[in-house]
Amino acid sequence: MNKSSIAIVAVLALAGGFAMSWIISSGKPIELEAGTWFGDQARALPEYELLDHNNQTLSRASLHGKWNLIFFGYTHCPDICPSSLQTLSDMVAVIEDPDVADALRVYFVSVDPERDKPEVLASYVGYFNPAFTGATAQMDKLKPLTRSLGIAHGIRNRVEGNPVYDVDHSAAIVLVNPKGEYAGLFGAPHDAVAMARDMTRIVEHN
Repeated sequence: MNKSSIAIVAVLALAGGFAMSWIISSGKPIELEAGTWFGDQARALPEYELLDHNNQTLSRASLHGKWNLIFFGYTHCPDICPSSLQTLSDMVAVIEDPDVADALRVYFVSVDPERDKPEVLASYVGYFNPAFTGATAQMDKLKPLTRSLGIAHGIRNRVEGNPVYDVDHSAAIVLVNPKGEYAGLFGAPHDAVAMARDMTRIVEHN
């Protein structure tokens, strides 16, 4: 967000998971079709430390300088995770402005660290898009980040010694701005073309 005077008005229309908001800059409204924009209510993330699929540390500082879209899930997920990652890959593909596409990074953060080791994440995210980054951490390191973003998750039906269990998690895609602040989100169901238009508007006007 630049330092000039910007008025931001967010209007949410919740119907079938649909959200709409407007950013008003210099008196001209920018309509967001799929996302919710926090404007000057964006808040800084806490310090955290994850391990990405290249065995490199992923921290708050790692997100600086780009617009970041983060989805939390797990590789054994049967539906929403593969669907959401495919949507994100499709979104990147349909962005027409190469400068906008270059300004974006996409992360898949696993909330199932016992099964989703770096090599597993590398294969999983690479299937959808080789530019995506997978990451995870043990729960004590992961929860400060998920709590700050309002991402609910939990493991259930787990029996000692049995590798098969369920993981519940939120379906929202989180937007973090180039300052490392929680700046918005995209609720499910996700629409690649609408998200591409929204991200183009956000990047070009900030």
